[in-house]
Amino acid sequence: MSEDEILVLVVSGMLGLVGAAATRVSCLPGMFTRSNPSIGLMRLAVVAAVAWTAYVIQYHGDPSIKGVYVAFYLVMAYAATKLFGQLGAGLYGFRLRSDAYERKNLAVTVFIAGFTLATGIVFGGSLWGEADPLSDAEGGWWIPVGFFLMGWVALGVSTAIYLWREPGRFRRQLCQDRDTAMAWTVAVYTISTSTLILRGVAGDFWGWRHGILGMGVIGLMLVGHEVIMFVGGKMPQAPLLRVFERGLYIGLAAAVFVLNQIIDRLYVGA
Repeated sequence: MSEDEILVLVVSGMLGLVGAAATRVSCLPGMFTRSNPSIGLMRLAVVAAVAWTAYVIQYHGDPSIKGVYVAFYLVMAYAATKLFGQLGAGLYGFRLRSDAYERKNLAVTVFIAGFTLATGIVFGGSLWGEADPLSDAEGGWWIPVGFFLMGWVALGVSTAIYLWREPGRFRRQLCQDRDTAMAWTVAVYTISTSTLILRGVAGDFWGWRHGILGMGVIGLMLVGHEVIMFVGGKMPQAPLLRVFERGLYIGLAAAVFVLNQIIDRLYVGA
C-alpha cells in the first residue's frame, strides 16, 4: 500500500470508530435495551450494508481489489455507513439515541435503517466494475470515494424532495404519531432510489445513460408519489395505497435494472 492509502485507511478507521462511539448502545440503561427491536434493526442495516460492499468486491469489483485492499474498502464502507447513513439521517431531524433507542420508536428506526442501507448500497455501487473498461490506466481510492459522495448527495436530495412533498411534518408523523406505514414507504423509496443511483456511480462506464436513466426514474417515482397523495386525499380510508406505493417503487427499480442489463449487452455486443 502507498503512503496515501495507509493514511486513508487510518482516517477511515478513526471515522468508523467515531461513528461506532456516537451510535453505541452499551452506555444505555437496561430499561432502554431490553425488548428493543430498534437496536437489532439498526445493527442489521449496518451489517447488510457492509456485506453488500463485500459482495460487490468479490463478484463485481475491479480485479485489482485483492488481499489488504479488500479490508481497505470494507473499513471505508463501515465508516461511510456509520457517518453518512446512521448519523447522516440526522439531517432530516432525527436523533438515533433519543428517538429510536430511548423511546423505542420503531417508525424512526425503520427510516434511519432504510437510509443507512441505501447509503451502503451507493458506496458498494461505487466499487462496481472498472472505472474505465476501455483503458489500461489504473485508478485509485479517490475514484470510488468521489462517485460515492456524488451518489450520496443525489440520494439525500431525492429523499429530501420526497419528504418535502409529504403532507404534514415528517418528523411529527414518525416521532409523535409513530406512523410505521409511512416509515416503511419512505424506506422502500430510499432503498429503491439507491439502486438506481448505483448504476450511475458504478464503473464499467459506457456513457451517462445509467445516471440519466436513474435520475429520470427517480423523477417518475416522485410524480407517482404526487398522484398517490392526490388519490389518498380523495380516499382517506385507503390504507392499501401505501402498499401500492411501495410496490410501485420496487417495480420501477426492478424494471430499470432489467432494462440496463439488456441495453448493456446490446451495447457491448454491437
